[in-house]
Amino acid sequence: MSRVRFAILLLGAAVAVHLSLVPPAQRQRQAAEGELSRLREARQRLRVRVASVEHRRLGESDAKAASGAAAVRALRQAALRATEGVALSGVEIAARASGAGPVAAEGRLKLEGRLADALRVARRLAAPSSGLLLESVSVAAVRDEVRLEARTFILREGQ
Repeated sequence: MSRVRFAILLLGAAVAVHLSLVPPAQRQRQAAEGELSRLREARQRLRVRVASVEHRRLGESDAKAASGAAAVRALRQAALRATEGVALSGVEIAARASGAGPVAAEGRLKLEGRLADALRVARRLAAPSSGLLLESVSVAAVRDEVRLEARTFILREGQ
C-alpha cells in the first residue's frame, strides 16, 4: 500500500506541476502568436509601402532616362540634318546623355571634306533652328581637305 500511496502522491504532484505550469505557458504562447501575427501584418504593410516608394522612384528615374534619351536622339538628328546634302567623308556622330545639371545631352561631330562644305555644316550647327548649342569647333587641314570637329550640347527643358 505504501507503494500505491507513493504513486498517487507522485501522480498528484505531477498534476499540480502540470496545472501550475502549462496554462500560463499556453497563455504566453497565444500572446506571442498574436504579437507575431501583428508583426507579420505590419511587415507586409511596410513591404507594400516600400514597393510603392521604389516604384515611384524608378518611375522618376525612367522619366529622366527617357528625357535624356530624347535629348540624345534630338542631338543626333540635328547633327544628321546639318550634314544632309553635303559631300563629306569620315562622318562620325557621337552623343550621350549628360548627368545632373542643365545639360541634357552632349555630342561630337567629326567629318572631313572641302573647307566650304565643312563651314556650311558648322553654320547649320550654329543656326538657332538646329536646337544645338556649340561648345567648340575646330578645323584642321588634312591632305587636300579639312577635318572639322564640333562639340555640341542640348540644355534640359526650362534651362
